[in-house]
Amino acid sequence: MTVAVLGEALIDLIVDDDGAYRPHLGGSPYNVAIGLARQGIGVSYLSPFSDDSFGDQLHNSLCVEGVETPISRRSLWPTSLALVTIDDGMPSYRLYREGIADKDTSFDEVQANLPDNLQVFHTGSLAITPSQQPKIRELFALMRDRGVVVSLDINIRLRASIDTKAYLEGVRSLLPLADIVKASDEDLEPFQFAQDSRRAAECAYKEMGSGMLVLTRGNGGALLYTSRGTIEKASYPIANIEDTVGAGDTFHSAFLAFLCRANAIKGPYGAVDTEILGSAVDYACAAAAINVSRAGCSPPTESEVDAFIQATQR
Repeated sequence: MTVAVLGEALIDLIVDDDGAYRPHLGGSPYNVAIGLARQGIGVSYLSPFSDDSFGDQLHNSLCVEGVETPISRRSLWPTSLALVTIDDGMPSYRLYREGIADKDTSFDEVQANLPDNLQVFHTGSLAITPSQQPKIRELFALMRDRGVVVSLDINIRLRASIDTKAYLEGVRSLLPLADIVKASDEDLEPFQFAQDSRRAAECAYKEMGSGMLVLTRGNGGALLYTSRGTIEKASYPIANIEDTVGAGDTFHSAFLAFLCRANAIKGPYGAVDTEILGSAVDYACAAAAINVSRAGCSPPTESEVDAFIQATQR
């Protein structure tokens, strides 16, 4: 079982209490790749790295985690940066995304570097801004032709595009092309599907037409929408929350990993045992809870999640 991941690898410059910015490796798809690898899933990361020192750090970190990086060339473009401020544990981002390395690739290059035993293709976040959407549509069509499951984390970042309308309309056009969509309640707000996040998720799922959509709601837990109905799981209690950086990425990587191990990653999801689907959501909630108890994005291993679930009273 191999998952291919496409999307940004960047440097989060997180402001400390003294006002200084400290560099941390990040990017939503990059975090998902690490999360999957720590869960024991084979991962191939398909975006190029810059030839600058940040690119070296990002590449070397994936290698240490056991993630394959088949695109060996280095981009002459610099690594993308994100200035991150954290208020009450919640991050906000200012993005530097023009002329950067993870955009320096083409449909043909990605296609040429797809692993032979590919089962799942994951992307989202800054990889689905307007300039990247035509390439993503081509790749989604290719995956559908090959019978590969398409996973999409919309992870809306309005500051990533000067044309908000084109950005949101483009993301909506991708929903019917995906098999598994992950969205947070905040992600759905700009679409104005509905004021209530549950209703908004129902509307987004209807636009998909099939597959499944998972809605994360922070300490409100998560809901999974399938053709057979909705599954809801509560969040796990955490005594000390460091921050929520990468919590959604950790959730989604754990969710995908559980489904892969259960041989339930391929649809039709209406035929998958609801107990398996519910367990996948619960497992992902536990992984996210562990992540927020740590500084930055630090996805747990399978054994860490299992031990946490066993030890936690709900």
